[in-house]
Parts: sequence; structure tokens; C-alpha cells
Amino acid sequence: MLLLILLNTAIFILLSFLHIYWALGGNWGMDAVLPTLSESQRTFKPGIWMKFAVGGLMGVFAMITMGNGDIFPYVDSGYFRYATIAVGVIFALRAMGDFRYMGFFKKATGTLFAKNDTRYYSPLCVLIAAISFAIAVLPHE
Repeated sequence: MLLLILLNTAIFILLSFLHIYWALGGNWGMDAVLPTLSESQRTFKPGIWMKFAVGGLMGVFAMITMGNGDIFPYVDSGYFRYATIAVGVIFALRAMGDFRYMGFFKKATGTLFAKNDTRYYSPLCVLIAAISFAIAVLPHE
């Protein structure tokens, strides 16, 4: 159980730092992580506050995941289990996608983002969801 908690927590912390890096003006990887209509036309351009919000949310997901390791003894562990199920649902829905530009059921398939989404982002979402569900339902020792 501890290994699953540490793995998901590490993923969330890395994703949080990456989004904060982008919010602070970093550009590394930006061309490959936003849905596009063509190689030069993005479907949307997130603002600085959106990037900070996503980074903060990933940090919250890391805290929720860590909470399953009983590091917050003053909070009932049931809250963390239900929150972890919610995190799993969020990432399972992200893996399914919006049926247009992202997820396993997307229609746009020829762009760099679409290829990376199929190879990396959606499978990562499935992994996060599966680990979250496992953390929530497996017995804690």
C-alpha cells in the first residue's frame, strides 16, 4: 500500500511542479501538452491563473493521497478514501476524454498532442485512476 501511495504522490508532485513552472513563464513541453486543431492552432491557451490552479490542484491531490498513509491522525481516514475515489474518477474521466481532442476516444488524431495523449497522457491518467482506486479499496495496515 505504501508503495502505491508514494507512487501517486510523486506523480502528483511532479505534475504540480510542472504546472507551476509553466505558470511562472516556463515553456518547456508546452507545444506537446495542449490540444490543437493543427500543429499550429491550439484549441485553447490557458492563462497564468489556470496553470497555477491546476498546479495547486495537483498539490491537493498529492495531500489527499498522502492522507491515506495515516499521516494526518486528526482527520478520519474515511474522508481520504472517499476523496481518493473522487480523484480516481476525475482521472478515469480524463482518460476517456472529451470525445473530440483528448482521451482515448478523441476524434482528432494527427497532431503532436493527440499522439502524445494516446501514448503518454491518457495511459498516465489510467494509471493514476487505477492506483487511486486501489489505494481507496485495499486494506490499510
